[in-house]
Amino acid sequence: MYDEDYPEEAEILGKIFKINTDYRYGLAAFNTIEDEELNDSTRAIAVVTILFGQEGKNGEIINVPDESPEMLEKALNIAGRFLCCGKEPKDSKPSKKDMDFNYDKKYINSSFLSDYQIDIEQVKMHWWKYCNLIAGFTDNCVLSKIRDIRNIDLNDYKDTKQKAKLKEAIDNVALPIKYTVEEQEEIDEFEALFLGDGKDEK
Repeated sequence: MYDEDYPEEAEILGKIFKINTDYRYGLAAFNTIEDEELNDSTRAIAVVTILFGQEGKNGEIINVPDESPEMLEKALNIAGRFLCCGKEPKDSKPSKKDMDFNYDKKYINSSFLSDYQIDIEQVKMHWWKYCNLIAGFTDNCVLSKIRDIRNIDLNDYKDTKQKAKLKEAIDNVALPIKYTVEEQEEIDEFEALFLGDGKDEK
């Protein structure tokens, strides 16, 4: 049973849809958002299907919001708020990325184990709780240390040898460059559409 503050259903244009709340669905949704091989329409339908689609008796996906423009727009807006853990999407450009759910999977899993004694791969966990626990990792866990290294500003150091060592450390844990400038711009445009203005909750 999840915490009562963690939503498990969503109302979209008067219809109630069960949300696939386990963190694995949240990760799958983000993977879909960042899939440069998908066009915006396919990406939108896929995200909605991942978060709201339920498996029928014969393995088919049922109870998915229909693909009408109004329904899809509302479903995407609610999906965006869900993936943002109910917070209002930020209007400003995000700061430098220092974590990637997929690339940092081993660091995330290790940090869950060291900080909370949770083997995250062996449990079901609501997406919001998963994100909240990551945000609460201690400074001593491996993910926090990796993120600290990625956020080092070499301009703050003058000693040449020290800067060289720090640069090597940064390079060793740097996140991979996934997309071209054009691909990233397309993903950013979709995310702006996907997240909407955060005002529609129903």
